[in-house]
Amino acid sequence: MKMESKILIVDDVPKNIQMAMNILKNEGHKMYYAKSGEMALKLVNEHDFDLILLDIMMPDMNGFTVCSKLKSDEKTKNIPVIFLSGKDSTQDIEQAYESGGLDYVVKPFINIELITKANSYVKLKQLEDKFNRL
Repeated sequence: MKMESKILIVDDVPKNIQMAMNILKNEGHKMYYAKSGEMALKLVNEHDFDLILLDIMMPDMNGFTVCSKLKSDEKTKNIPVIFLSGKDSTQDIEQAYESGGLDYVVKPFINIELITKANSYVKLKQLEDKFNRL
């Protein structure tokens, strides 16, 4: 029995949310989105996500801050976070990992890269959850 997976996409640009959803729509995940870090932090308390795709550059609260908050909360610390960014500087990538991200995908997305990484981290999270229930 395959558990339904839930992915949260966090980006302040609706076009980017739509693009990621279109790429992942045939993979069988239930997709949610938030247009701000504040909204994302609210949603993670209402749903158990298997993966968060998180933009870095957002007004009010950037992705690094959102990720740090997720990782410091007992309820959300084990949700894998993949950063999405148009920036590919070494400093941004290092900061993404330092704030608790597991991976980094540069925009515009390479479809197969986003699909493969998303599916892998969702499977990993579901296996960890299953193992932790034993």
